[in-house]
Amino acid sequence: MIHRRIAPIFVLLCLLSLASVCFGQQAAPAAGKLVEVKVPAPSLKGNLLSDPLEQNAVIYLPPSYNTSATKRYPVVYLLHGFLGDLKAWTDGGYQGLRLNAVMDDLISSGKSKEMIVVAPTAKNAYLGSFYANSVVTGNWADYILRDLVSYVDANYRTLAQPESRGVAGHSMGGYGALVLGMRHPDVFSSIYAMSPCCTGMEGDFGPDNPAWSKTLHLTSRDQLKSPPRSFDEFYQVVFVALSAALSPNPAHPPFFVDFPYQERDGRIEKNDVAYAKWKANLPLYMVSENKDNLLKLHGIAIDIGQKEEFASIRVGGRMLSAALAEQGIPHTFEIYEAGTHGSLIRQRVETRVFAFFSEKLSFGADK
Repeated sequence: MIHRRIAPIFVLLCLLSLASVCFGQQAAPAAGKLVEVKVPAPSLKGNLLSDPLEQNAVIYLPPSYNTSATKRYPVVYLLHGFLGDLKAWTDGGYQGLRLNAVMDDLISSGKSKEMIVVAPTAKNAYLGSFYANSVVTGNWADYILRDLVSYVDANYRTLAQPESRGVAGHSMGGYGALVLGMRHPDVFSSIYAMSPCCTGMEGDFGPDNPAWSKTLHLTSRDQLKSPPRSFDEFYQVVFVALSAALSPNPAHPPFFVDFPYQERDGRIEKNDVAYAKWKANLPLYMVSENKDNLLKLHGIAIDIGQKEEFASIRVGGRMLSAALAEQGIPHTFEIYEAGTHGSLIRQRVETRVFAFFSEKLSFGADK
């Protein structure tokens, strides 16, 4: 039995305890959901590397997705880099980045609007598809543009229009974002390229890179180191994979490629036909012919770390920005302090990428 004088205090303490529980429950931020899916990939049919016709992807659904039966969302497609896969975004690959936790934090703090984020895998038997159509590796561009986008739109409540789709990526993924975006404003309206590789033939893609000579002397796929243990081995793997994507030749085993250079009398010189195919698919040389497409985009952002290790990215990024400016194409280009090729990718995602898409994408009636 509670004493009369104690009873009011007891009741007050109970009420305060109940209130703290309730308020604590309300204060807990809502959480989104990460869904793992397998996406049919008919665009890869007939590839010579025996890569499967079903590919993994993860889909982030924002916190309100399961509490609203009708709300629709814009979608950002997040493309990983060479040697990597979708786990780069979901399993701590970039400075501990985990997509669901980062997106939940950005949304709860008001730094990003709610959106669906799709991270596909585009790692093939050559360790990177470069998101390109190829008679050797399969049509990876079509896989993203058709198979994946159609799957996501059919199975989730998306705003199925270009104005509500963005594409972003790092390194190989940055290259993919640039090429897919500039060629297909009918699918994507905004591009964010982080440290995009392969923008041009300058820097370490030039004939002076000693890795070209070693690559040209390879005679077996077994000679490719996986994973590469040095920059020299890395370039050899990249040169084979890029050639399979950009200058494939099913009649030229063992790699089924034509390289953009050839060795003659101990000198490395252009292989004109293959070199022209590379240039036709590198963003720096695609700006003029795709000017109308680029002007349709709602936003283009490119960033590179101040301490970027790859000369082709340092030089090519600046040249690409200059080419866009020359054609009067609005974009932002940033060289950010201290960053290497991959050291601050999580920071860029948290401070730049999704804030950019929150501004550039159409959110329908909710915008």
